[in-house]
Amino acid sequence: MINTVLLIEDDNVTQMLNRIQLNKSKFCNTIFEAHNGVEAIDFFKKLDNGEISLEKIPEVIFLDLNMPVMDGWDFFDAFKKVYAHFEEKTKIFILSSSINPTDLERAKNEKSIVAFLAKPLNADNLEKVLNLLGLKENN
Repeated sequence: MINTVLLIEDDNVTQMLNRIQLNKSKFCNTIFEAHNGVEAIDFFKKLDNGEISLEKIPEVIFLDLNMPVMDGWDFFDAFKKVYAHFEEKTKIFILSSSINPTDLERAKNEKSIVAFLAKPLNADNLEKVLNLLGLKENN
């Protein structure tokens, strides 16, 4: 089981649906939420300075792309630049409604992005995540 997930999503309804699906599927123990890239960067700052226990490093980030304040790609670039030391433990999944071919191509070419998933989360997406992470039971 995944210990910690970070949901980065600006839409409150989608955020709630994602949280409900994660809880229903018993996918993880802890869910942290950020409503834009700035809040997500602040989360990693708190991990770095000890305000949040390093035991809460998210193993999985579900990242929306189209958000105000700081979008998903800007978060991703800042994360890689400033918090690269978390990349080994943290796997990023784009969770977006974007059908922009540029987004799809970039996600495919970024080694730090595991997969591009359609939002909101559903049981099939979560099963795919577990498979991609090698955590699926009864493989």
